[in-house]
Order: sequence, then structure tokens, then C-alpha cells
Amino acid sequence: MLMFAMSIALCVMLFMTLRGGLVSNRGFTIQGLDAGAIGLGGIAFLAAWYFMGPMYGIAFVLSVMVHEYGHVVAFRIAGHDDARFRLIPLMGGVAISDKAPETQRHDFFISLMGPGICIVPMVLSLLAYNMLWDTWRLAAEFFWHFAVVTGALNFFNLLPFWPLDGGRCVRIIADTFAPKASLMLTLAMSAGLAATGVWLQSTALLVFACLGAIPLFSIPPDADEARLTPLSKVQGLLALAAYLATMAVHFMGGLILIKWFIS
Repeated sequence: MLMFAMSIALCVMLFMTLRGGLVSNRGFTIQGLDAGAIGLGGIAFLAAWYFMGPMYGIAFVLSVMVHEYGHVVAFRIAGHDDARFRLIPLMGGVAISDKAPETQRHDFFISLMGPGICIVPMVLSLLAYNMLWDTWRLAAEFFWHFAVVTGALNFFNLLPFWPLDGGRCVRIIADTFAPKASLMLTLAMSAGLAATGVWLQSTALLVFACLGAIPLFSIPPDADEARLTPLSKVQGLLALAAYLATMAVHFMGGLILIKWFIS
């Protein structure tokens, strides 16, 4: 009962925080529903199914969709009513807006809210798993898979690697306290992601790291941040606390899959 009450309270808090961006001012619409978009979505679903199995595959695609929707909601709250997302086979998804965030506060909020919005469905899925195990085992197993996949996926996404969401969050926080170290930190995070790809023998991660690192050698990554209003020291500390708390919750939720993945 306590867990149920806490879950409902968490849902209410998230709704109150995000209510301004859950639906676009132009209505809740599906954009880009063409043959290419349907084909990419189908490939993403089938790839997840093939590599991870039916339940893991479905859970992975749904988790990615919730994650990217969190970014879209945050974009809308920050004034980007054109925000949308697309699935990318073998890589996950990407949230898109036609304009960049205006402040580092907005940039951090948009980056963190992808994993942040996933906390509620992860917690509710664990609750549903416990409630349904004795009466509807198949549904309970799916909720367990969804919760574990969501926790592990978002924990990985929050690791301090560029250009993952965690890398963006860490860079913004670091830029608050040590702006001159921003470039070297970004290079180190990109190299860390590439090393992780080599360690896990993941071609997708290695390609992702290389693609993310390309702009670092053409346009100085500090150029974009230099035009943004930075966080204050207090905002930086609050951002750090929010980042670590979100990462810790997802680590606990996805611990079983994380341990299997690195073993």
C-alpha cells in the first residue's frame, strides 16, 4: 500500500511538472507518418525483437518511445512547440527541434527529462508486476521486462559519455563551475564512449561515439554553450543533485540487466 501511494504521488508530481508540455499547442498529432518513418520504426522494432527476444524487444522499443517523448515534452515547456522524435534502428531514438535551447537551464532540463519521465512508468511497472504475478503471470512478466529494460537503458544513457544525455548534463554542470575545462571534458567523455564500445564489442556504440565526436574537431563545442545563459552556482548544485538522483533510481530499477550486461 505504501509503494502504491508513493507511486501515485510520483505520478502527480511528474504531471504537475510537465503538464505544460504533454500536449502540443497544435494538438496531439503524429508527425512524419510516412513510408520512411513507418519503415524505420518497423526496423527498430524487429531489430530489438531479434537481438533481445520478444518481450525484451517490445519493452525496449516502448521504453525508447517514452524516453524520447520526455525530451519532446521538455522541449515544449522550453518553448519549442515544433519538437518531435524519431526511432533509429539499433541506436534508439532522437528528439528534434528546429531551434536550439536558449539557456543552459533549458538545455539541462531537456537532456535530463528523457530519463526523468521514465521513472514513473518504471516504478508503476514494478508495482504492476508485484500485483499481477499471482493472477496474470504473462502480463506480470512483461511489466518486469519493461521496468528492467527502462532502468538499464536510462542508466546507460545517463553515463557521463558524450553525446549521451548524461554527457550533456555533466558538461553543463561542469561548465557552471569550470568553464575552461569544457572542451577537454567533452573529448574525454567521447573517448570514454568509444572505449566502452570497444570493450563491449559494440559496433553501434563505436559508430555513435565517432559520429558524436566529429563536430568536436570542426566547430568548437564551446561555441554553442558560449551563447547560452549559464547556470548559477546554486542551479548547478541542484542540477547535479537531480542528475545523480535520476541516475541512482534507474540503476536500482535496471540492476539485474546491468549486472547481466557487464558480466
